[in-house]
Amino acid sequence: MAFQVAGMNSIRCLRPIAQTAACSSPAKHACIAKHLGFAKNVGGSTRKLQARKFSRSTMVAKVSADGVAVDRFEYTEDEIMKKQKQIQRKFLVEKNLVAPQPALHQQTVRSSFIRKGVGLHSGAPVTVRVRPALAGEGRYFVIVPSGTIDDEETFPDDTELSPEEAEEVKLEFFKMSLLDDEEREQREKELFPDMDLNLDKPAEQEAAVKGTAGETRIPAHLNSVVSERLTLCTKLTAGGATVSTVEHLLSALEASGVDNARIEVEDGFELPILDGSADGWVSGIVDCGVVAAETAGGERMPRKALQPKLPIVVQNGDSFIMLNPEAKTRLTYIVDFTQKSTAIGKQTFSWCQQEDHPYGMELALARTFTTMEDVEVARAAGLIKGGSPVNALIADGSEYFNPPLRYNEEPVRHKMLDLIGDLALMAEGGNGGLPTGHVVAYKAGHDLHVKFAKALVEASKAADW
Repeated sequence: MAFQVAGMNSIRCLRPIAQTAACSSPAKHACIAKHLGFAKNVGGSTRKLQARKFSRSTMVAKVSADGVAVDRFEYTEDEIMKKQKQIQRKFLVEKNLVAPQPALHQQTVRSSFIRKGVGLHSGAPVTVRVRPALAGEGRYFVIVPSGTIDDEETFPDDTELSPEEAEEVKLEFFKMSLLDDEEREQREKELFPDMDLNLDKPAEQEAAVKGTAGETRIPAHLNSVVSERLTLCTKLTAGGATVSTVEHLLSALEASGVDNARIEVEDGFELPILDGSADGWVSGIVDCGVVAAETAGGERMPRKALQPKLPIVVQNGDSFIMLNPEAKTRLTYIVDFTQKSTAIGKQTFSWCQQEDHPYGMELALARTFTTMEDVEVARAAGLIKGGSPVNALIADGSEYFNPPLRYNEEPVRHKMLDLIGDLALMAEGGNGGLPTGHVVAYKAGHDLHVKFAKALVEASKAADW
């Protein structure tokens, strides 16, 4: 038995499904709710995913808008439960996730959210809390003492279903897909009488954090980037404090319109790699929502972004990044790994913030990737201590070591995810980081991303810009 995840009339809203009637205890309710794709947010609402029977051997996720099909994602039956949350987040695109048009005023998160994991290179456990910030403060990091952040996770990671419970979940997926909206809502009330199914209930808005006197803030800005060559990640430093591997979180914040945020890092200096993508950060933004940011005096501030009038190119060997003036924000990325892995080979992907499907659908799920050859070199150098097939896509010659892929062009999409995170460092004072124009990157990396961003900011100071 396998299923197809079905998009509803609008890609911005997913109707809920209920859990199996066999549940008889709160603990079991929570357990099965987790595996059905429920995600409890700080406002108390729950979100789920609808599914339809599709084939006997694979699970294929697919959605279409205006008749245009989006990528297919295939999973073996054994992976259905583990991939459920990832698939849910791909289609959970709401008004609080990504606004197709840039906001007129600066924004921040409605409330705090927490993520825990290990650093990709250090392997050390770390906890991160993203909190609201005042308009004009921008995005900044603060290293906080151990014990500062309380864990607010709803479902423990070690909650697992028995084979019998997993079969009940699959059966309920199928049964619920046969009902119309009215019947489904009634069924949900019968099976889930104690759970709040109000999907529109917002999280309680949290006041912006002002911080403490004398604390060291690391601005998420180009001036904070370390001078050493950036190869594997982006690292920031200020006042003797350092934070690294910031690109995935900054990418999610920038693309989601979170211009101001206080990011507290506990028990480490490297942000957690999570599953190797920006999905874990996006899910936190989705759960808590995005609101207009205000100054300490209660005023809103306009959101500005660079609008170059002239082309600019930064090159290193055969790698380059260029920008051509345009009225919209458009990104194109090209990679060529033919010499290292024909599985990756040559890939190209383009995305326009104002025209295409949102970041949460097109880019957020793309994982960091590498080749088996590079894994061995990095291990020998004492790096990627927290890396594993769980949080990275690994290419081995003409095939992938740990399929399936989440997108047909997952590697190049992840490179674009990284590019957005690095260009987000152009943001200052709560303004936007992504420039207006068409940015084209060819065989680039973090080092060239940052050099391009610095060149763009410097060029913008000229009178004809």
